[in-house]
Amino acid sequence: MGLLPPASVEKSALSPRLGDLQQFGQAVSNRINFNRGRVRPSLSLDASVGTDFVTRGRLTVRLQADIQNLTNRINIINFAGLFSGTGIAPPRNYAVRLDVEF
Repeated sequence: MGLLPPASVEKSALSPRLGDLQQFGQAVSNRINFNRGRVRPSLSLDASVGTDFVTRGRLTVRLQADIQNLTNRINIINFAGLFSGTGIAPPRNYAVRLDVEF
């Protein structure tokens, strides 16, 4: 038995998945194209900046700061997939790293 192309998915086939919408809310349902049975395109804007504070001989001290998902947008990776379920990208998060090499 083959899989149907996304354009031929009927709305009745999506009805079991609609229960997932109650759990996640309107923000998630806005990111799904129910007519095609697919997730809408998403975008995650990330930034990273770093500098070397000390470089003496074999010693290097480096500081780096990262921000992922700057826009704090809900990005749906997969909605009610057969094997993996619904995948939602994490919200905005920050990280600071201090590396010391010697």
